[in-house]
Amino acid sequence: MSSPYRHYAGKVAYLNASGEEWGRERFAGSVHRNGRSLRAVCEMDDARLLREASWSVSESWRPKEGFVRNTRDGKTIGSCWYSVNDTIVECEGFTADAGRISKRIEASRPVDFLGMHPLAGDAITAMVRGITQPGAERTLLCAANSMAHLGDEDLTVMFVEPMVAYIGAEQITVAAGTFEALHYTIRWSDKVPHLTDYWIEPADCLPLLAVLPAIGERYELMELTRSTDGLA
Repeated sequence: MSSPYRHYAGKVAYLNASGEEWGRERFAGSVHRNGRSLRAVCEMDDARLLREASWSVSESWRPKEGFVRNTRDGKTIGSCWYSVNDTIVECEGFTADAGRISKRIEASRPVDFLGMHPLAGDAITAMVRGITQPGAERTLLCAANSMAHLGDEDLTVMFVEPMVAYIGAEQITVAAGTFEALHYTIRWSDKVPHLTDYWIEPADCLPLLAVLPAIGERYELMELTRSTDGLA
């Protein structure tokens, strides 16, 4: 019996300005008839941080729900579940600093994206932005779990409005291979003002490459596997 799902998985290396690996991310996706289920495990060596995240999106990459757990030195510093229903976001969780969390926020327009910090999730901003009006920045509405660079502080839920621009189509080569890619830039907020260039493979919104010139970081796809069965 053939699988009703199509699967893919990859590994991203987190590199500093000297090309040294300071962390890594393993991600996976399962495609079904009503959207996708996504997963990521992120390791950050110096911060002794492990992030586990999972989320679901619609066929048009719109957020439905998600879960994230951050662990430092084997101790959970926060775990939160999120539900996104058009303009309403609900968060239930527990953090070492704040204890039990139960929060509901509402926006004046539909939420575009659920930001939990894995690169495989951040890449979805490209699918929401689209390829119209190249070079023009468009404001997205993101429900974020943290505004810290590593996503390990003030864990709750808040709205942020990143500015995303589509630059153009390019062929790029990374460790995982050569891809026909789409190039974007993003400015997350006043608290995270660095301009990030990033490239995705649009069929599965694969995070091929992200570069932060201001802080010298680079995130590169090192490995990729895709199933040959399941949905076309």
